[in-house]
Amino acid sequence: MRVGLLEDDLAIREMLLLVLEDEGCIVTAYPDAEGCLQALGITALEPVLPPIDFLIVDWRLNGDLSGTEVIRQIRTKPHLSSLPVILTTAATFDNIKELQDLHVTLLEKPFSVDEIAKLIENISHPIP
Repeated sequence: MRVGLLEDDLAIREMLLLVLEDEGCIVTAYPDAEGCLQALGITALEPVLPPIDFLIVDWRLNGDLSGTEVIRQIRTKPHLSSLPVILTTAATFDNIKELQDLHVTLLEKPFSVDEIAKLIENISHPIP
C-alpha cells in the first residue's frame, strides 16, 4: 500500500514513517501542503494518477493552508475525489459535518500503533 503523509512536525513525521513502513506501507512524506498538492497533481492541467493509495494529513499545518483546506482542494479533482484520507489532530475537532463532507476519517493524537494498523487494514480491505 502506498501512503502519502502530510505532517510538518519532523519528529511526528519520522515516527509515523517508521510505523507505516513497519506495517508494510511504502510512504511518501510531504513536509508542507504545497509539496503535497503539487505531488498529487492539484496544480497540473491534466489529471495525474495519484502516486498513493491513501493520504494521512495533519490538521494544523505551518503556512497558509490547514489540513482541511488541503483535503478540500484534493476533493475538487475528480481523479482524487474518492482517495481515502485520514485527518490527524492533537486538538479538539468538533466539526463532524465537515469531516463527513470531506469524506475523511479522524485520528486523534496521541494514537497507538494498533489504531494506525487497524485504519490501514480498513482502507486496504474495506467492508462492503
